Amino acid sequence: MDCSVIYYIAYKTGYIQRSLAKKMRTMTSITVKSGYAAVSPQDLQVKFRRALRESELVIVIGGLEAGGDNDVMNVLSDYFARADLPVVWNKRVLNEQGSDGYLINTGKRYVLVLPDDPDAVSRMFGAELLKNIETSSPTPNEIKEPVRTHTVVFAPEPDSGMDRLKNSGRPSLVTVIAISIASAVCILAALWVWYILGL
Repeated sequence: MDCSVIYYIAYKTGYIQRSLAKKMRTMTSITVKSGYAAVSPQDLQVKFRRALRESELVIVIGGLEAGGDNDVMNVLSDYFARADLPVVWNKRVLNEQGSDGYLINTGKRYVLVLPDDPDAVSRMFGAELLKNIETSSPTPNEIKEPVRTHTVVFAPEPDSGMDRLKNSGRPSLVTVIAISIASAVCILAALWVWYILGL
């Protein structure tokens, strides 16, 4: 089964991409064929139409908490109504923390909407969810379209000094020296003010 992924006003795209890639490595029945980024409701509808034409499974990441006209479910509902797409069934994909996702069946196509949260995507996208998706491969007599290959670029891991400080649990030598110098300057400034005021 070919799959397209659309990141809609998603802020944690790189981390979610990494999480999905780990899951996909264990799923031989699903191949990511394309990926898109959408930054507005109109852009999402254009990318969604393209993804639906080329894949049986379209995963839309983000926009569940956008609200109003930007809300991903409002945008998709509008698209389904305009394109006169049937909704055979839809199911809520429960998220223990944060926005729930949705799985929609529209004939031979599936639309999976997930939150912009790498941990939630990792928990929600798995074997239980795939039981609801018919991922069988086409019969050998069917002619398959040529497969497009795409290069996937992952976002770098966070590497700032604060992240290292949080992760290691112990401050580095440079941090200890900087804190010591700052403390000494504060103490000297307080003594100087005390001396000047003659206290």
